[in-house]
Amino acid sequence: MRPFHLAFPVIDLEITEQFYVNILDCKIGRRTPTSINFNFHGHQIVAHLVSSMPDYTDGGKIDGKQVPPFHFGLVMEWRQWHEFKNHLEQLNVQFRIKPHIRYPGKIGEQATLFIDDPSGNSLEFKSFSDDERLFATVTGNENEVGGGKINQQNNQ
Repeated sequence: MRPFHLAFPVIDLEITEQFYVNILDCKIGRRTPTSINFNFHGHQIVAHLVSSMPDYTDGGKIDGKQVPPFHFGLVMEWRQWHEFKNHLEQLNVQFRIKPHIRYPGKIGEQATLFIDDPSGNSLEFKSFSDDERLFATVTGNENEVGGGKINQQNNQ
């Protein structure tokens, strides 16, 4: 599988560049007067300058938290996620959703956090203690929040 590509709107390229390079450790690729390509840990994301941001406020609740309907991010290794969380805390980055464990005790249990870039785009960084659980569900509980309890049989 090749890296993914994502284009997203921003209202200030200079501040966007500072955030993605200094906070998220992205490298800069090509740029134009109205866009910047970033290497987002092996994936191509492109910030496109717009005059105003779309309204992304109509989000639903997931595990009791107000999650923005448009967001993107990375699934990180467990140790890497914790190091990254500590890095953000040391930089006093404001969290949209503070680091926590979502779906505790369920097959979909994961460490997660959300931050916003300077234009208000939300990014989620998550990790699973067992990478096999990224898409896992318990048979018969595929539609249950969190994918079903871990202690149920027939884990997939």
